[in-house]
Amino acid sequence: MMNRNSLAIFIPLILSSSSINAKEIYNKNGQIINFYGKINPLYFYSYNNHPLRFHSLGNYTNLKIGVITKSYINEFVSGYMHIEYHPKYSSSYNEEIKNSFNKNNISLSYVGLDFGKWGEINYGRNYGILYYPKKFTNSYFDNTETIIFHKDDNFLTSRVDDVVTYKNKDILGYFKGFNIILQHHNYCRNDESHLNKKYNDSWGAGLQYNSEYGFKIVGSTEINPYDENNNLINKKDWIKAYGLGCYYSYKNTTVASFYGHSNNIERNFTKFNKIYKTLDSIEVSGKYNFNNGLQASIGYIKTFGKELVNGNYNQQSKSNSLNNHINFIITYNFNKNFVLNIHYKYNLLNKHTLFDINKNSFDNTNDSVGTGMTYNF
Repeated sequence: MMNRNSLAIFIPLILSSSSINAKEIYNKNGQIINFYGKINPLYFYSYNNHPLRFHSLGNYTNLKIGVITKSYINEFVSGYMHIEYHPKYSSSYNEEIKNSFNKNNISLSYVGLDFGKWGEINYGRNYGILYYPKKFTNSYFDNTETIIFHKDDNFLTSRVDDVVTYKNKDILGYFKGFNIILQHHNYCRNDESHLNKKYNDSWGAGLQYNSEYGFKIVGSTEINPYDENNNLINKKDWIKAYGLGCYYSYKNTTVASFYGHSNNIERNFTKFNKIYKTLDSIEVSGKYNFNNGLQASIGYIKTFGKELVNGNYNQQSKSNSLNNHINFIITYNFNKNFVLNIHYKYNLLNKHTLFDINKNSFDNTNDSVGTGMTYNF
């Protein structure tokens, strides 16, 4: 059974699950409104083995503004809404990154009904099913990442439009700590993206366990068995992905990990002049809080794929590293609103591997540095 006091519990749960610090700006007659926002100027550059000369990787400044509301309907049901405006500016010389940054300014926009122990259901632009295991390591990697599990509007890997989501905490109250998530995504795009005229009928499911001792684990999977004409296709050509994420926090220390596998999520993912349909990603990260405003984190990420040879996998197919580096991030909190951050990426890719950016040959194996600040309001 639901009452008005539960509204004060529900919204903090949304905020904590999305790492949002919001302020309550209205609470009256069963209506609660929370507001949050931040601006994050961020710039990346790399050293190119020339004295006193750096290569600019672009400006990744972004702004985020969001509103979360909860409305009491009766003792059994309440309604809620979440909208987030996230215009992201990028002057990156990588056109793929630049286009993805400037593509969709509405990050989240969904409405839903909460039925208490019977779960909640919502519809709109929301996080895809693979976001839930991936979210544990998101904060350890910067905005220059271009690997598949970081992308929006790409089936159910991250934020997507027109998705129906059902969530149930503690599985109807019978299994404490176990949460289930079910999703359906029915969307036909018709733009310049890789989903051009692609009929998207994806299904996703996830199971999460939250321990009382700071340990969390989430497993998610998605499939799409249809082609662009909505015809059922062979299983080997299905669009499918799965991910597993783990998280543990004790006092000032946090560790997290993620493993993800995708098949045909991008029909022709190209890097280093090779085509890949099967991609795997491993991420391991850790953070320590020094209790004086200073935080230090380290994250390791490796993505590898099996290349296609003449359009098929065969004995000549190779498994190549597409992304392999260590991220170091240091942040200093002057107060709860103002944060200074420094990113350093130590690249572990083969130093002789080149790929094409904006029709210019550029060495993607250089180390890089990012500097920025965040103001939360």
